[in-house]
Amino acid sequence: MRSRGFTSIWLLPILAALLVLTLAVMRGSQNIRSVWYQQNVADNMASSAATLLARELNLLSLINRALLANELTLAQLAGLYSWFQMMRDVVDRNAAVSTWIPYLNSVTRQIAVAVGHAERPLTAIIRSTLYFQHLITTALRATQWFARLTFSLEIPRTLAEVLAHHDVEQPSWQVLHAPGLIQLPWLWWSYVPAQHSGNDSGLAHRLMLASMDGFTRERSYKWFSALQVSVKKAGAARLQSDTRGHWSWQSMDTVAIHITGLLDSEEIPWGDGLSYLGHKVSQYGPNDFGNSPTINPRTSAWAQAMQHSLTDTARRFNYFNRRDLEPDDWPQVIVVLNDVTAKAGVFFSRPQSLFPRIDAASEQANLFNSLWQPQLLSLTLAEKGLLASLYSGGQENEN
Repeated sequence: MRSRGFTSIWLLPILAALLVLTLAVMRGSQNIRSVWYQQNVADNMASSAATLLARELNLLSLINRALLANELTLAQLAGLYSWFQMMRDVVDRNAAVSTWIPYLNSVTRQIAVAVGHAERPLTAIIRSTLYFQHLITTALRATQWFARLTFSLEIPRTLAEVLAHHDVEQPSWQVLHAPGLIQLPWLWWSYVPAQHSGNDSGLAHRLMLASMDGFTRERSYKWFSALQVSVKKAGAARLQSDTRGHWSWQSMDTVAIHITGLLDSEEIPWGDGLSYLGHKVSQYGPNDFGNSPTINPRTSAWAQAMQHSLTDTARRFNYFNRRDLEPDDWPQVIVVLNDVTAKAGVFFSRPQSLFPRIDAASEQANLFNSLWQPQLLSLTLAEKGLLASLYSGGQENEN
């Protein structure tokens, strides 16, 4: 009996030590669980912030594409009007030539009358469409400015809502620009600046020329060819930019009869039209307007002498863009929540399997294709050291 009592007395300290160890393990596991939970919350907050940044970049990209498409519509309207002016001359001359041909003269005359009656309503429709396109452009640009202002202000409110859906005791947090010195959104407002066609080194002008369709780029071909006689049609739209970046759309269409002789050839102008938005055509080169000055030189001169103005206001192309979008420069955010930190950013990717390019090249990051996505990132050693020095001792700012 004494041996049993003696053993029980010595077991008490061991049991107490085991109890303390168990309590310490339980408390440690609770702390680990709390830190793990807070880390998940911080990751969600950082990912949400990066998602909003990616959405804004995608919205700006979509609107930039829409602005280019809107400009292309202006070129098409100018081309439609110059083409109609050319066709009006063609049907008028056809009616004049066929005056003495029975039966045919009545047909050509009726066509000329119908085309003449269509000129006024067509002009009104084109001018109304131009005004409507101007309203669309204004609305698109206002949307870009609104997005630039509201998305950045929406990030803190969104992160507060994300945090409110989680059970974090006494949360103290803030969202920073990487590497962690400046609070969001101060650097974000200047990350994508407003630009226009007068200060972008001709980028918008080059993109616009590359976006032109077949109708605006060139509409030159032969209408008829037999023996020594051929009827040649030429025309295209041209985008002119002055020294201040103001754009003017100009469009010319010509058709002429060419009679080739043994020693020379003769050009008989048969139809011409030239319309412009902005500045009138003061001069042109041999390769302008689908090579019309080369194909139909005399008819092109007639078109320049009788050009038609759709609007005399030349405007700049305004948009938001950033030229330097290297991977190291992509925006990143850091969320500091109590004792944990999380980092997220955006990246640009165009999968060839989903959106193949004609040239099969890898597309560089840009603000004309909405292919920006969010992603969680790891903190670099420099960022960890900076954050540790800034927030040692629990010195954090609450939002």
